[in-house]
Amino acid sequence: MTAPLASSQATDTEFDDGRRDKAIYRLAGTAFDLIEKHGTPPSPMTYTMWYAYAAQSPDIVSREVDEILSVHGKISHEQIEDVFEAHLSASYFQDSSERVSQAIETSLNDVSELIAHTSSETDLVRAQLNVVGSNIPKRPKRRDVVAIFEQLMTTNAQMSTMTDTLAMQLEHSREQVRQLNEEFQEIKKQSRTDTLTDVANRRAFNERLSYIHEKAMRSGDTFALALIDLDKFKSINDTFGHPMGDEVLAHFAKLIIGTIEKDDFAARIGGDEFAVIFPGQNAQTAYSSLVSLKLRLERADIHEELSRDSQHQVTFSCGISQCGRGQSMEDLIAAADDELLRAKRKSRNFIAVQGKRR
Repeated sequence: MTAPLASSQATDTEFDDGRRDKAIYRLAGTAFDLIEKHGTPPSPMTYTMWYAYAAQSPDIVSREVDEILSVHGKISHEQIEDVFEAHLSASYFQDSSERVSQAIETSLNDVSELIAHTSSETDLVRAQLNVVGSNIPKRPKRRDVVAIFEQLMTTNAQMSTMTDTLAMQLEHSREQVRQLNEEFQEIKKQSRTDTLTDVANRRAFNERLSYIHEKAMRSGDTFALALIDLDKFKSINDTFGHPMGDEVLAHFAKLIIGTIEKDDFAARIGGDEFAVIFPGQNAQTAYSSLVSLKLRLERADIHEELSRDSQHQVTFSCGISQCGRGQSMEDLIAAADDELLRAKRKSRNFIAVQGKRR
């Protein structure tokens, strides 16, 4: 009776695997259909988003994409990036982190087993030495000494081989753990880094802002927050294409990093939106940094084709707020956002500072 039951279970498993494979193929086909239907680039990120949309897992992806489509009638490259960063990249990095953690755990278990095995072998050698010691007569003869010496040499060789093997295997495990740790640190970095611009992403920005805000609330220190938005960026994408837009974003991010101090924190928080946190600085100091950035951008030679078109000069608008005592993080962000809107309403290519009406 056992054999037919096992056969039946195997058949059921194969059936489930086949059904799962068919579902995956169907969702993959739907994802490619959606890529073609909405005219989105067939990149891995876009495919991942449409696959999640078709699978409705996580369902928030479906809701956000439907909302974007209902409002705009289409979804842009920047909006796809935002959806991916917010809801899909985290699961990828979580899976990668779990994989590396499991590999480290396995390696450490191997080391533990190796040490236990070596300890067991050491006990055997010790037992052999005890036997040799107990067999030594009170007045050994020459032939007894030779035999004992040979036994000791054999035991010593065993111990030496065992020690060399342990050292070699421990060194191998140490190198393995070192490589896994490097991989883990890289995964950790990638999970908080914007892939296009190589500055921090929204997740890292939220974490750092929360940390600096809590620290400021405890110490009474202040800090400033700047929200930056590239002016008429959509026009650059529409006129020159997304590759040019990506080049502009990457170049602008480098200009930010080259302008701010090492303790300041820059992040890309949306399609063409950036943020800079200025720990321990007031709004006026932050304003000076942003003016320097503005001048650098005006002198920047991003691309020859872009430089020839005066209608598409790359500029930015910025809003700066300063954290006051007892002010919530949400109010701080809202204040910077209000200043950003004021800068855009005023003339664009403008830096607006909270409390200053100029």
